[in-house]
Amino acid sequence: MAQRIGVFHPGTQHSWQTALAFQEAGRLAWYATSVFYDPRRWPYKIERLLPAGVGAKLGREFRRRWTPLLDPDLVQSFGIEEWIETVARRLHLRRVAEIANIQGNRRFAAGVIRQIQRAPVDAVWGYNCASVEVFRWAKRQGLRCVLDQAVGHPSAMNAVMLAERERHPDFFPASFLLYDQAWIDQNDEEVALADLVLAGSESCAATMIAHGCPREKIRVVPYGFDATLFPEPPSARSVPQAPLQFLFVGAVDARKGIAYLLEAFARIPPEVATLTLVGHRTVPDATFRRYAERVVHVPQVARSEVADYFRRADVFIFPSLFEGSALVLYEAVGAGLGIIQSAASGTGATPGQNGVILDPVTTEGLVDAVMDLAAHPERAAAWRAASLRLRPERTWDKYRERLRTLLP
Repeated sequence: MAQRIGVFHPGTQHSWQTALAFQEAGRLAWYATSVFYDPRRWPYKIERLLPAGVGAKLGREFRRRWTPLLDPDLVQSFGIEEWIETVARRLHLRRVAEIANIQGNRRFAAGVIRQIQRAPVDAVWGYNCASVEVFRWAKRQGLRCVLDQAVGHPSAMNAVMLAERERHPDFFPASFLLYDQAWIDQNDEEVALADLVLAGSESCAATMIAHGCPREKIRVVPYGFDATLFPEPPSARSVPQAPLQFLFVGAVDARKGIAYLLEAFARIPPEVATLTLVGHRTVPDATFRRYAERVVHVPQVARSEVADYFRRADVFIFPSLFEGSALVLYEAVGAGLGIIQSAASGTGATPGQNGVILDPVTTEGLVDAVMDLAAHPERAAAWRAASLRLRPERTWDKYRERLRTLLP
């Protein structure tokens, strides 16, 4: 008999896709999260009681934490701390957000345990640094535990970021913090309790193995892109004209290799290539001003609008220093773009087909990659054609299909 699965995550990440994978197979007992829009329930009912304009605006905000694909009767939501954390982060109240996150995770874990008691399952599927209390309880009940490690090991990230801060201290905000030992210990305990650990890329898996995760316990399952946001572009696209339009999507911060990217484009003539950065910026103003005339920065936009930037670009560029497996790389393939990326970024470019992988990331390496492509724009067209061929293997549909094979 197929195992019944309970999926839980206090936020979202790609947990909707995990829940949907087992819902499609008729094996999802429930999906637990902190916030999930359901107009039948409070506090979401309030949008109908407010003036039309206010209610509509609030409804749009609510729907950011909703997908029509999941059966709302299988979704359990509890805890208001996620809302508090979201508001605090938008107001740049980092300490308030951290407290809300810690307290919210504890209350959420207690809610998940109660949910297991109400609706028993054979296995629980949780996410790194939000699962330890549930796993402790579940193991005592003899339940199977699956840990979805959405980013590499926190000790590995600390080492990368310490080295980067030595190289580029002016790209770090004053608020920057490393992972503390308590966070690292929690992640290590989750790995120890888990029967199975998932990673989105080989580079993510390597950091886990290097920090004690048994190799036989880990499985690599690449993520995917949302085909409703990235419908298949035309198969025939002309050779791009100068200047080549490069796109970066993600947090504009030190971890994403932004120092190397900005330094590189400061050396590249604007008639050769342009760069658009889409995402929230943490690079200090004084540092960013040195490069502001050379790039276009678009602050964080709605997911539905991001696809427009992909459609207008010629090449996607992503020199991140540390990831799990960046979803924007899958979206670049979905948009039919060639990719210049770092080895640490995850699954995106396949060398010799749809792009190049830089290892290590250097300013000089980025300059050479961009200038070489600009000198051979027909290669950018060939990369785009290759990404279109790779599309079927990079969808969320394919991800869900792979997940279902992991638990009998």
